[in-house]
Amino acid sequence: MISRTSIGRSFGGVVRYQFAGRKEQPSDKQAEVLAAVGVRADSAAHMSADFNRGRQLNPNLGHAVWHTSLSFNPDDAATLDSAKMLAVAEGYVQKMGLDKTQYAIIRHHDQPDNQHLHIIANRVGDDGQTVKDGQNFYRSKQALKELIQEHGLTPPRGLRADKQHPAQLQGAELTKHELRQALHQALATAPDRPALLVALQAQQISAREFANKSGEVTGISFEKDGTVFKGSQLGRGYSLAGITQQLAANQAAQQAAQEQAARHRQEAGQLAQRQEAEQQAAQAAKGPELPAVERKWQADYRAYTAELAQRNAPIQARNKIIDSYSAYLQQHPNEAGIAVVVQAMKGDPRTAALKAELDRQVAARATHAKQWADSYGQQAALEKQAEGGFFGKNAASREAEEKLKFLTEKDRPLPGLLAPALLEFARAAKAADRPAPAVGFAARAYYQPEHAGLSLTEYAAKREAERRLVVRVHEPVGESQAAGRAAALQRSLTSKGATVSARATVDAQGNRVIELAVQYSVQQPRHELKDIGVTLDWAADRKGYEVQERAADRAQRQAPGQREAQQAKSRTQGPRRDQSTGIA
Repeated sequence: MISRTSIGRSFGGVVRYQFAGRKEQPSDKQAEVLAAVGVRADSAAHMSADFNRGRQLNPNLGHAVWHTSLSFNPDDAATLDSAKMLAVAEGYVQKMGLDKTQYAIIRHHDQPDNQHLHIIANRVGDDGQTVKDGQNFYRSKQALKELIQEHGLTPPRGLRADKQHPAQLQGAELTKHELRQALHQALATAPDRPALLVALQAQQISAREFANKSGEVTGISFEKDGTVFKGSQLGRGYSLAGITQQLAANQAAQQAAQEQAARHRQEAGQLAQRQEAEQQAAQAAKGPELPAVERKWQADYRAYTAELAQRNAPIQARNKIIDSYSAYLQQHPNEAGIAVVVQAMKGDPRTAALKAELDRQVAARATHAKQWADSYGQQAALEKQAEGGFFGKNAASREAEEKLKFLTEKDRPLPGLLAPALLEFARAAKAADRPAPAVGFAARAYYQPEHAGLSLTEYAAKREAERRLVVRVHEPVGESQAAGRAAALQRSLTSKGATVSARATVDAQGNRVIELAVQYSVQQPRHELKDIGVTLDWAADRKGYEVQERAADRAQRQAPGQREAQQAKSRTQGPRRDQSTGIA
């Protein structure tokens, strides 16, 4: 698996190409949106608009577009599906620090020999801070290396296992080299001894400290695969004194970094306060800058945004519950933690997809545990069986020896199909040698999308385009033909794109009077406006109908039809015979 990352300015171009650029191809080769967090995935226009709305939290950031393509090794094509590719992509998003901003994961199917996907992310985070892109190449390389190991993928040539260690090292020397490498990596970031021990245990390395008669710790040793080395044998930096010195340096560096970050936050807060004060002073000096149309609808817009916030409040509350599930699994990354979360979700149909993912994780961990039990769990019994019987080696002991080789020789090739029992054992050992499948999920992938709102400019334009009028329909009680004509008019206008509500009253003579409140927009398609106008003009000319409409609105909707009638008349009349047209 390899990656390629670029940073750009425009979301529109990259979204259209990656999301909608294959619409003309067959359905099985079109782009597939695997995940869309914080953006809509129904169209390229909506996705671009949502990304651009998010970047307004930091409008000064010009290069806000993050685009990464992930291409998988052709050897993995048979085992790849959208679920596995999504899991890899979500892992990459988290490792690269993109899980606190808007992002979309899109898989392309148009190149069967090149299984790949694209990640489009906003470099403006949800908190308005910039997602850093420094050291992208090296961070991405490390992330891919970890993902390849976590998901059992085939690494590219430069990351193959036989390239990671000198080929001439074997036995104890190879273990010694691996211990040095593991200690070097763990000591680079560990702030204290517990953190160092946890990092080493993750690589099946145990540590033991030695003390003198007075209880003072004087040395340390490390064990891997049954081989033990003193720290001083691995190098001066891995002795007890060297490790203590490095951990102290790490703590000092971490504290200095935290103090520097706190100073930066304080300075940034002070700068933001000064800028806000300057902006407010400048605004007060020169008065409101909003266009007249926006000022006209500003009060209504505040009520609109308050209603929108009220509609989004239960959605945000539910999304916070999803956050709590994810946080709980981070603290309890095991089957018991999953059981607690599944019980909490019980009865909520909206969490079906999340429950399916957690069920998959439980099944994957159960499979891994069985593979371990069927291989490494039998190691002690196999070692005893390999000793042979009273008369020496036999078929059973030789078979045990062959199985033990797959537990101690990690790179040993799988046996042939002619030894099915040995082949099954070897496959279980290979699978159990990898870490157990991880527990947890990215909460944003299971959020319920919030209702998107209009900007003040969009809202003002929409309200300016609205037209309202009232049609009063009289239905005398004695006229059977008049009954129901208000309902018929309402259906007709509604079918043409207008919004109509009715209110009925009865006058002193018992006749029904229905008031139809009609609303339409001049931004509607032209044919709808024309049909609405024809219907209203028809009602205005009929007895029993009373159209109450502003003269300016009536003139505006009738103007296009009058121009079309004049043009049609001029085309059908033709030139007059008494004009000098050259036609006698």
